[in-house]
Amino acid sequence: MKKIILSLILSFLSTVSFAETSGKFDASGMGSWEMNVMNAGNGNMAITYDGNAGLADKDSESIFHKSTMNCVGGLTLTAGKFEDETGMCTFYLTDGEKIFINYKGKGTGGVGGSGDFLIIGGTGKYENISGKGFSSRQNLKGKSGFAHSMNQMSGSYTY
Repeated sequence: MKKIILSLILSFLSTVSFAETSGKFDASGMGSWEMNVMNAGNGNMAITYDGNAGLADKDSESIFHKSTMNCVGGLTLTAGKFEDETGMCTFYLTDGEKIFINYKGKGTGGVGGSGDFLIIGGTGKYENISGKGFSSRQNLKGKSGFAHSMNQMSGSYTY
């Protein structure tokens, strides 16, 4: 009898599938980015940056609500426009875990830009997270040597 019960339990456990968690997010916030600039004149320059932003999501239950992000990236302006922005961000979540994204974008120097991103992983319970989204930013005036921006990020994820 014990063998039959054990067989039934093992059979049941092998057919149970673990549910994935998925969701959407729509977060916005402001940040500052320390810049390195090589200016070749006439709107031609190379820029690298490293900075931070705080984000709030429209949904207070979102994993991205009240998170911060650190992004490192760069772009090359030609006649004031860029089509090659690329970089990576780490999101620091309120539960102590992290999520990582890669992004690509295009835009106009001193104005802003937009592009797509991929969620490439995380830590702890988000280790296997994946997803994608769209981001945009509007540049703001501020302290020299830094870029200041309003940032908007929306997308979906599964883990």
